[in-house]
Amino acid sequence: MKTLAEKTTKNGAIMGRPVKWPQDHPVWGEIVYRVSAGKSLSTVLRDPDLPSWPMFYAMLEQDPKLRQAYDKAVQDRADRMADEILELSDMEMPEGLEGAMASAWVQQKRMQVDARKWIASKLKPRTYGDRIDVAVTDTRISVIDALEAAQSRVAKQLTVQDVTDVIPKETST
Repeated sequence: MKTLAEKTTKNGAIMGRPVKWPQDHPVWGEIVYRVSAGKSLSTVLRDPDLPSWPMFYAMLEQDPKLRQAYDKAVQDRADRMADEILELSDMEMPEGLEGAMASAWVQQKRMQVDARKWIASKLKPRTYGDRIDVAVTDTRISVIDALEAAQSRVAKQLTVQDVTDVIPKETST
């Protein structure tokens, strides 16, 4: 996709269709705000008064400030989902639900909580992700180093007086 400078002619006119939402339009801030409030980007962009998905992503590629604001909004969305998990968990069961209906209501809340936990763990893994401790200790030993160490210990302990020469016995044939 061409940048605005690449689309400009020699006399200063901009080639192509006029841009409905220029880079400084407040619509981009509105999208970021809605995402940070907990809405998914696809839900936000379904609004007919907002740009399309491809247009939003093209603007993200062109505008580093918008990219930074959107990334922050995604992090805020994860925090909002964590709050929603508490709200769903603390929700009272409606009166009059019994048997299968009560079980279905509980199952629905469990699915909602699980979905939010999973999404929050992917959007903000350092805060909401599973902590996996991957501590690696290198316990390999070198056989050659071990033999040399053993030989040096034996050599230090033995003195010349401790060594006894053995003369082999002659056998008659």
